[in-house]
Amino acid sequence: MSAAEINVNRHQFRQGYMWSLVTAGAAIVFIAVFELPFRELDLRFVFLALMVASSSLIAIRIPRVSGRITVADTFVFLTMLLFGGAAAILVSALEGVAATLVISKRPRTILFNSAILSISTFFTVTVLRVAVGPAVGIITEGFSANFFLAICLMALVQYIANTSLIAVEKSYKIKESAWSTWKTYYLWTSVTYFAGASAAGIIAILIQTYGFYAVVATVPIILIICFTYQTYLKNIEVSVAQADAARRHVEELSRYIGELQRSEEAREQLLQRAERARSEAEAANRIKDEFLATLSHELRTPLTSLLGWSSILREEQRDDSVLNQGLEAIDRNAKIQAQLIDDLLDVSRIVSGKLDLEVRPVDISSVTRAAINVVRPAADAKGILLEYSVQPGIGAISADSARLQQVIWNLLSNAVKFTPRGGKVFIRLERSGGNAKVIVKDTGKGVDPEFLPWVFDRFRQADSSTTRNFGGLGLGLAIVRHLVELHGGTVAAESEGVGKGATFAATFPLLTGGVEPVPSAQSGEFNYYADVRSLENLRVLIVDDEPEARQIISTVVARTGAQVETCTSAREALSRLIEWRPDILLSDIAMPDEDGYDLIRKVRALPPDKGGKTPAAALTAYARDVDRKQALAAGYQMHIAKPISAGELVMMIALLSGRNNRSSKFRNR
Repeated sequence: MSAAEINVNRHQFRQGYMWSLVTAGAAIVFIAVFELPFRELDLRFVFLALMVASSSLIAIRIPRVSGRITVADTFVFLTMLLFGGAAAILVSALEGVAATLVISKRPRTILFNSAILSISTFFTVTVLRVAVGPAVGIITEGFSANFFLAICLMALVQYIANTSLIAVEKSYKIKESAWSTWKTYYLWTSVTYFAGASAAGIIAILIQTYGFYAVVATVPIILIICFTYQTYLKNIEVSVAQADAARRHVEELSRYIGELQRSEEAREQLLQRAERARSEAEAANRIKDEFLATLSHELRTPLTSLLGWSSILREEQRDDSVLNQGLEAIDRNAKIQAQLIDDLLDVSRIVSGKLDLEVRPVDISSVTRAAINVVRPAADAKGILLEYSVQPGIGAISADSARLQQVIWNLLSNAVKFTPRGGKVFIRLERSGGNAKVIVKDTGKGVDPEFLPWVFDRFRQADSSTTRNFGGLGLGLAIVRHLVELHGGTVAAESEGVGKGATFAATFPLLTGGVEPVPSAQSGEFNYYADVRSLENLRVLIVDDEPEARQIISTVVARTGAQVETCTSAREALSRLIEWRPDILLSDIAMPDEDGYDLIRKVRALPPDKGGKTPAAALTAYARDVDRKQALAAGYQMHIAKPISAGELVMMIALLSGRNNRSSKFRNR
C-alpha cells in the first residue's frame, strides 16, 4: 500500500469516526431533552449553564493537537449532582459549543466537540446509575461511603471517556498511535476531572446545607487548575527550547567538524607538495581514510540496529518474540559499540605510552580457559569446534591477568571470526624453552602471504573494501602485539595462503624459582552477583546532570534492594549527603558549575560525623588512565568507566560498600 493510499484511508477513518460520534451525541442530547425535569429547573440551573458557558472560555491549549482543556467540568459535575444526568448532558453539550467557538467556527468541529462531551457525560451518568443510583440522590446521604465512591466514579469515567474519544481523533490527525497520543497529551489532564468532581461534591453538600451561594467556592479551585495547567505548559515550552538549543549545538558541532576536515585537507595538500615524503604521505593518507571509513561503518552499523529496534519496540503492536529479539539486538550492538571504543582507547594508550600493567604471578592455563569460555558462545553459534590441549606443569608467568586474557581472547575471536561455519579452531598451550607458548590455529580464511608482514600493524586490513565479508577496525592484532611485547614476549603469524587457515603463536617468559601463581579473578562468563551479598537497605546517592544516565543508574541500583537518592548538581549532592548520610556516593565528573572533583574535595573536607569518609566512586565517561588517576587523587576510592553493564555496576558498588567476598582485593577500574 502506497503512502498516498495510507493517508486517504487515515482521512476516511477520521471522517467516519467524527460523524459517528456526532450522530451518537445528537441522539443522546435529544433523549436528555426528553427526560429533562423542566418543572424542577429554576434560576440555579440557568446560572450553572451560564457558568459552564463562561468558564469554557477559560481554556488551556494542548500542544501539537490544536485542542484545549477547559475548567468547566466542575459546573458540569455540580449540575449532575443537583439536577440529574439529563441536565448534565445538556450543559456538557453547551460546554462543547462554547469552548469550540473560541478556536473554530466550523459546524463540524462544533458538533464533534459537543458530541464528545455529551457522550462522555452520558457514560458517566450511566455508570453512576448502575453503581450507586441516580446522581441527584448522592448528596442526600452527606459524606458517606457511597458519596466518595460516586465522586471517584464520576471523575474517572468522565476522564477516561472524554480523553479516549478525543485522543482517537487527534491520533489520526498527528499520525501517531491513539495510545501514544493519549499518554503524551491527555494523561496529565486527569487533575481537572478529579479536582472538579471533588469540588462539585463538596459544593453540592454545602449548597444543600447553606444555600446556593456556596457555589462561590468553585472560584479558587478553577484558579488553581488554571495555574497548574499554565505551569505544565511552561515546562513543555522550556523542554522545546532545550531541544532547539541541542539542535543548534549539533549544527555548530557539524560546522566545526567540517572546518576540521577542511583543515585536514589543506594539511594533506601541503604534505603532497613535499617531494621526498610524497609516497609515504599518500600511503598514510590512504590508510587513514580507509580507517575512518571503516570506523564510520563499524560505528553506524550497530547504531542503525539500536535506532531501528528502539523504534519497533515503541510500537503498540508487538509480541514477546519481537520484544526479546529486539532486546537481544540492542544488548549485542551496545556491546559492539563498547568494544570498539575500548579498542580505540587501548590504541591511544599504546601510542602515548600510558598503558599501565598490574603484573603478578599468573597461571596462564587458567587465563586461557577463561578466554575460551568467553569465545565459546560465538563459536557454538557458527558450529565451530574449539579443541584445547595443554602441556602439564608449565608454570607461572609475570602478567596482568586482565590484559593477558585480552590477548588470548583477541586471538581466539579473530580465529572464530575468519573461520567458516563448521570449521575448527585449535588452542595449544605448551612450554618452549624458558617460555610459555599459546598457539591458536584455525581452518579459516587464511592470510595472503603479501599481507602477512603487516598483519599486526594498526589500521591495516587485508580487505578494507566495501565488499569485504568481515567487519572490524583492524586494531585487535595490533593491540595483541603491543600487549605481548609489554609482557616481554613475542607474537608471530603463519599462513600457507588464502583459504588454508592461519596460525598465531604468542610466547611469554616463564618465572623461575618455583613462584606460585596468584589466583585469578577472571573466569570467562562473569556472574557478577555470585559474590555479592545483599544490597538491601544500602543507601546510595547518585549524582549526574544527565537525566537518562541518572534514571538508568538509579533503576539498576534500586532493583538490588538499595535505597537510592539522585541529585543533578554538586551543590545539591553535598547538601543531601550531609542530611541523608548515604553509605555510597556515585558521582559523574563532568557537570555544570561544579564538577565531580569539586564535589569530592568538599565531601572529604567534611568531618566524619557529617559524611566526610563516605565511600565514593567516580562513574564517568572519561576513561583514560590519567582520568582514573585524577579521580583517585581527588578523593574517590574507585573510578568506574562508562559504559558499564548492570551486573558490573552492582559488583562495583558491592566492592565499594564491603558487601562482597572480594571487597578487600578490588582494583580501580
